[in-house]
Amino acid sequence: MAGYQWTKTKPGTAGWYWFRGPAHEADPFIVQVDEVGQFQWPDGGFQEVMLAKGEWAGPIQLPGERGEEAG
Repeated sequence: MAGYQWTKTKPGTAGWYWFRGPAHEADPFIVQVDEVGQFQWPDGGFQEVMLAKGEWAGPIQLPGERGEEAG
């Protein structure tokens, strides 16, 4: 299992990331950052990654198949 750490560095590549607000006012959630640098909030609105204030962790990697060794 990958170890993730919170950072204020914004994602520079598309993928799935953990996000949490700057005051940790809500539970962290997972968002998908697209190729043009936008993501969708849980309420359906879109925002540019560069404008979001908060912390990021990721990109989240796909899990391995049963019986595969972690590598």
